[in-house]
Amino acid sequence: MTDNSIEATTRAAILAALDRLGGLSVQEDTLTFEGTRFILPESMAGSIGSAIDYLAGYRDQMEETYNYSRTYPYRPLDGAAAFDRTMKRLFGSTGVGEATYSFFGGRRPPEFRTIAIGHGRTAQVPWGRVSFSPLDATFVTGAISDPERGVLFHLMVEAPRKHRQRIEGFFDAVGDELATASIYRGNAITGADEPAFLDVSTVDPTRVIYSAEVMTQLGANLWALLDHTDTMRKLGIPLKRAVLVEGPYGTGKTLAGALTAQRAVANGWTYVLCRPGVDDLMTTLRTAQLYAPAVVWFEDIDTVGSGGNSMYISRLLDALDGITAKGAEVVAGFTTNHVDRLQKGLLRPGRIDTVIHVGDLDAAGFEKLVKVVVPEDLLGKIDYAKVAQAFTGYVPAFAREAIDRAMRYSIDRNGGWPDQVTTADLVNAAQGLRAQHAIMESASEGAKSPTIDGLLTTRMEEVLNRTQADDFGMPFGVEPRDVARVGTDE
Repeated sequence: MTDNSIEATTRAAILAALDRLGGLSVQEDTLTFEGTRFILPESMAGSIGSAIDYLAGYRDQMEETYNYSRTYPYRPLDGAAAFDRTMKRLFGSTGVGEATYSFFGGRRPPEFRTIAIGHGRTAQVPWGRVSFSPLDATFVTGAISDPERGVLFHLMVEAPRKHRQRIEGFFDAVGDELATASIYRGNAITGADEPAFLDVSTVDPTRVIYSAEVMTQLGANLWALLDHTDTMRKLGIPLKRAVLVEGPYGTGKTLAGALTAQRAVANGWTYVLCRPGVDDLMTTLRTAQLYAPAVVWFEDIDTVGSGGNSMYISRLLDALDGITAKGAEVVAGFTTNHVDRLQKGLLRPGRIDTVIHVGDLDAAGFEKLVKVVVPEDLLGKIDYAKVAQAFTGYVPAFAREAIDRAMRYSIDRNGGWPDQVTTADLVNAAQGLRAQHAIMESASEGAKSPTIDGLLTTRMEEVLNRTQADDFGMPFGVEPRDVARVGTDE
């Protein structure tokens, strides 16, 4: 058997498999092919001509080109990647791109779009019109907006009606590819309609130091849901929680999100980050819903809206409740430097279920941080009780600076290379930071000049608070434009 005949036989087998797969959901009941006899309806008795006309019309209808489409509950680029893989897996090719033309006749060439398929990894996938002769079809990959789930992948096909089962089989094959090999599910991504991938390897969990109490609270109220998901399900413990991590600047709240991302990916959960001032909160939440089980992480929740819009946060929590009520397993994590700006009603269980305060390190935490930062061969015999006393009141960022400063003392004392870091080095470094620490503690947040948008937003919030008309005013998912966020605090 020649290579061409082998290829033809293989392709025919694949097409037949698609026909069978599509036949599970599509039935052409006007004609039935079985046995060896021609059987006509009783209504055509004595009128062979009518039967011939009917069959001719049926043949023509089967050759007529129809549009078929399916929308998948996945983000568009995820669907495009799955379409590309399905074509290659079944046929070894992605077809031939077709040019499109604008209303005024301008030609737009076929497009291969470069997309991220993982952190640091890309692929080129066909986008737009793609003709494919083995299926006698033209595919159109694109996107469609869903009012509840956001922008979704939409696949349309132009093909003869006779291939309907085959096309439906291909649709099912793309759906199976998405269900088993989504590029986003189980990864760390941003909350945009076209998510970016996050690198979860940049943080070494052995070098992140919290007090024992903070570690206990993070473990029980957040990480246990990711590490022991099946146990939670068996015991009927809801995989829906809203956890607020709050505390002063420099305590490591952002690092808590990074550690959560690592736990999520390691356990097959999707981690979705809402970047302040970049990603829309509602879009982020919808992305988490699509790729559940998921952790959705909101940094600096007090900055949304106008100066900590508690009504906006309440709506966000309402949306989270609505999503989880539909069976989606979504855990929400929030951080804030200003828990005092949030309304008391938001802090009850059922709204925000757990509040974890991240503050100063305890004595054990200071000791562990010193041992993590200073190389073992450079660490002298340390009186950690004196170190803890000198470091009292320092958040981890200040404690880390004191330890680095102690190493610089040693480097300077030794003429360029450190000798052993001593208790005195650590104590002196901590004392040298006291003035800066006092300045930070007494400093204000700084004031922003109000913008017109900001004043209008504030006025609208006052009206809303008086009338309690939750569905009046700014649509949920659209943030006021008076807030700009540059960088992070930690």
